[in-house]
Amino acid sequence: MDRGVRNNLRIRLGDIVSIEGCQDVKDGERIHVLPVDDTVHGITGNLLEVYLKPYFVSKPYRPVHKGDVFIVRAAMHAVEFKVIETEPSPYCIVTPNTAIHCGDSPIKREEEEISLNEIGYDDGRNVF
Repeated sequence: MDRGVRNNLRIRLGDIVSIEGCQDVKDGERIHVLPVDDTVHGITGNLLEVYLKPYFVSKPYRPVHKGDVFIVRAAMHAVEFKVIETEPSPYCIVTPNTAIHCGDSPIKREEEEISLNEIGYDDGRNVF
């Protein structure tokens, strides 16, 4: 597992986890994501067109979960985005028909780092 997956699952290196398939994941009607503020300094242009649409088109049917953070590399720059909301909630599959909304106000890095300290897999034995 890469660092992004571990952070989204709130696990650390050395944690023992059990992975099972998630049943009945619905296609997303819409998702709302925000960029992380310190990754968009100096970037001009439309984040949706330059980063998000190509990211989801390049590998259609990506699963997302509310609270996930993912990195998109484009235009010689990496931007982190956080999933703020999904419909249906709390997770869905982003399809070519899913509406992707990217807010104008980036989320502060400090807010994202606080969420990494939330209860995770190993803290509650499968409790989220």
